[in-house]
Amino acid sequence: MTSQTAIANRAHALALDLGSTRFKLGTIDAAGHLIEVRDVPAPVLSGDGPLREGQPEEYLRAIETLLAPVSENDSLPFGLVCQRSTFLVWDRHTGSPLTPVVSWQDRRAGDWCAKHADIESVLIRRTGLLLSPHYAGPKLAAMLASDLQLADRLQSGDALFGNLDAWLTWHWSGGAYHQSDVTMAARTAMYDIDAGDWSDELLAIYGIPRTALPEVTGSLQGAPVQVAGLELRGSIADQSAGVVAVTSADLSSVAECLINFGTGAFVMQPAADSSVRRPGYLTGPVLVSSEYGTRFALEGTINGVGPAIDQFGPGPTSLPTVDSFPNAFVIPDQSGVGAPHWRADIGLTLSSQANKMTRSEQRLICIEGLLFRVYEILLGLNDAEIPDRLLVSGGLAHEPAVVGGLAALLNRPVRCLDEPEATLLGAARLAGGLSPVADPGFETVAPDVPGRYLVEKFERWRVWCAEVYRLRS
Repeated sequence: MTSQTAIANRAHALALDLGSTRFKLGTIDAAGHLIEVRDVPAPVLSGDGPLREGQPEEYLRAIETLLAPVSENDSLPFGLVCQRSTFLVWDRHTGSPLTPVVSWQDRRAGDWCAKHADIESVLIRRTGLLLSPHYAGPKLAAMLASDLQLADRLQSGDALFGNLDAWLTWHWSGGAYHQSDVTMAARTAMYDIDAGDWSDELLAIYGIPRTALPEVTGSLQGAPVQVAGLELRGSIADQSAGVVAVTSADLSSVAECLINFGTGAFVMQPAADSSVRRPGYLTGPVLVSSEYGTRFALEGTINGVGPAIDQFGPGPTSLPTVDSFPNAFVIPDQSGVGAPHWRADIGLTLSSQANKMTRSEQRLICIEGLLFRVYEILLGLNDAEIPDRLLVSGGLAHEPAVVGGLAALLNRPVRCLDEPEATLLGAARLAGGLSPVADPGFETVAPDVPGRYLVEKFERWRVWCAEVYRLRS
């Protein structure tokens, strides 16, 4: 029996994760453990200035490449995981894309947001989000203002809008289904999380007709679509899948917090309901199902920190016992500073001392910047207190300086998910009907001597950041 045949015989469910840098297909067994992960590069984005676009055909080709080895006879369930704010518009009748795939990293709506700053209070109240050029609503509004033909096609009903999950569901079903999971819809800045429906108030502001939008469903209530012999059993946003993979069964314990490190870093803390708000932070649904109901979380984002660290070379990076660079600081948000400051105009920034260092030294200082950003978000989400249980997942969670530094900075143990592919794990378990109860396996990292200097350095980093924000206002 070949190894591939053995994997196929053990396969229980799959997950397709359309990430920013890699597309991945993961297979779990009946116990909910990942037994195979395949991946291909994500389509390359292009665009000058704030534009970040991909070609829809390249997205389809990459997915087809991943699914090619899957047997048509498998008939296994799979879950779809997508970037939350990436979208496109296509022709309702022919299916032809009318726009490129507009990435979440695209910030073309910067001027639009500046001109409509007065809507932020409405946006916070309705969506739990802040006004930002990263979201689909402002981006599409900016596009419609400059492309009257596209605006006319949306208004006439000839064009449809969707996040990646809605577009793929429509494409795979031959146009029979135009649906989006609620965790995806909620990230468009068009969805009212209290009402559980698209916000007519916001749609009027954006100039987007309701008829162009997908039907919003629960995470496990999507269309019965077949792809390469697989049955689409559910769709969920990338960070929501990570939460499902590692948190407690009912996803409601406010004593625990997940920090997921991917292309961006995301601090997710369960919230009691949709009414919970924290200034500078986001509120949104992380799962909607008949078994668990609707679960919400508070979120703090650090945009594009993975590529920021990668540009300074490969790891691993070790933490020193003594800080040799006391005045070297980094703001690591390569795609614009996220929570709680929301400065899309400020990307990866190095202090003067950090600019003079070697690349390996800069990698360490960039990791320090990531740890400081996580720490300030944790303090902001919890009234300067730290949750009882800290769970970390994602690729950078297996970087010694990250998890060890976090434990030293917070002066408490940190539990690191053994499986680096938390997103695949969560989505595949949902698709396979497996409860999040099963412990996926954690390594506990206790505070140690290396990295203790971070406690004192954090306050000086905050002072330096405040000056950067002031000078660039």
